[in-house]
Order: sequence, then C-alpha cells, then structure tokens
Amino acid sequence: MEPRRRPQNHSYEKHHKSHHLFRNSRTPSPAKKGMRHTMRKEPSSSDSEDEGPYQKHKKKRLMRKHPNKHHEGDRKRWRDAITERERKRYEGVWAANRGLHVVLEEVNLQTPAVANTVNEQVCSLVVRDIWSRSRLPEHVLEEVWGLVDTQGVGRLSKEEFVVGMWLIDQCLKGRKLPIKVSDSVWGSVRTVGGIKVRRK
Repeated sequence: MEPRRRPQNHSYEKHHKSHHLFRNSRTPSPAKKGMRHTMRKEPSSSDSEDEGPYQKHKKKRLMRKHPNKHHEGDRKRWRDAITERERKRYEGVWAANRGLHVVLEEVNLQTPAVANTVNEQVCSLVVRDIWSRSRLPEHVLEEVWGLVDTQGVGRLSKEEFVVGMWLIDQCLKGRKLPIKVSDSVWGSVRTVGGIKVRRK
C-alpha cells in the first residue's frame, strides 16, 4: 500500500506546487481589482481632504511673485518708460563709446552737422562688443538691434543705444522683448536742452 501512496503523494505535491505557482500568477488579478477599487475611492473620499491643502498651497505660490517674472497684465508697467536713473547709466556707456571706430571718409559728410551727428553715434562693431557682454543669444541681440535701429545706417544714436541697453536689461531679468518699442519708451529718453520731452 505504501508504494502506491508515495506516487500519489508525489503527484499531489507536484499538483500543489503547480497550483501554488498559478496562484502567484493569478494573485495580481484580485490585487488589481483592489487597486482599481481604491483608486475609485480616492477621488471621492480623500479629494475633499487633500483638495483644500493643495489649493491653499497653490494660492500661496501665486501670491509669491518672482521679481523677474511678470504676468501678461503687468507688461505695460515696465514698458511704459525708462527711469531717470536707468537713462543716466546707459547714457554714461554711450558717452564713453560714441564716435569710436567711425571712419569719417566712408560717411557721406555733406555738412558739419552731419559730421557732428556721426560723432554722436555708436557704430555697430562697438555696439556688438558691448551688448555681447550680456551673454544673451545672438538672435536676441539681433532682435534688439532691429527694434532700435530706426535709421538703418549701421550706427545707433544716443536714444537708440539707450533703449537697446534697456531692452537687454529687460531680457536679463527674464522679460520678453516687445514686438515694437512703445512711443512712451522713446519719449522717456528724448531730451532737448537737458529737458525731457515726450514723443508724440
């Protein structure tokens, strides 16, 4: 009787082991049902508890404004005009670089007034050297040049240079370049006899 029982026990053990393996492979299915069930419950039961703290945290994040980040509605505030302090600082850079590397023979000098105008401008080589110190991408500097170069002569006037310097500083602060420089910005840098005038 024992020899007959041994094969039966051995086959039973094999069957039990194979059943155990299939059982392990099938165990994920009830677990999945449980997971699906809990996932359904989480939005309904815990959402009300988690939603409040998350919304509060979200509001705090919106209230804390980064100094270099501005919302869409705040753009007009910093593009209205250049401050007096900024203008004087940029004009100091212009005064130190005006007339440099300007070959007068290459310029059509018809009158002394034209010569004086050229000597008051900053040539493109000097502008590129100064602006490249900001380490902004070249395409950004080219865009700034396109915004302020109103004459297309390869040189920038004092007002154009000052506005360009200001736009570069705005880029360094994380602000986007405007499509067009507003009249108020131009007016904030135009002076006649030391008196600021606004461009109409």
